[in-house]
Amino acid sequence: MELDVKYVAKLARVKLTEKEEKKFSNDLVKILDHFKDLQAVDTEGIAPLTGGHNLKSVMREDKAEPFKDVEELREAFPDRDGNYLKVPPVFE
Repeated sequence: MELDVKYVAKLARVKLTEKEEKKFSNDLVKILDHFKDLQAVDTEGIAPLTGGHNLKSVMREDKAEPFKDVEELREAFPDRDGNYLKVPPVFE
């Protein structure tokens, strides 16, 4: 497992001390052992949990609607060039 921890640390560009490598290696072994324990549990006949399938969206349906008064919007905009609306630069 230590090689796996060293490899992941290298990919993440993280420098680990020997003590940290050993700690993370031990933690990884414990995590993987826990998954082995979970695989041993008999789940025969148990329906998978999907969660939230009876929930309804409280958001309204999106509907595209044409803007009513484009000219009013253009007039309200402080800086424009013909039909184009000018905004401050995003990048300098």
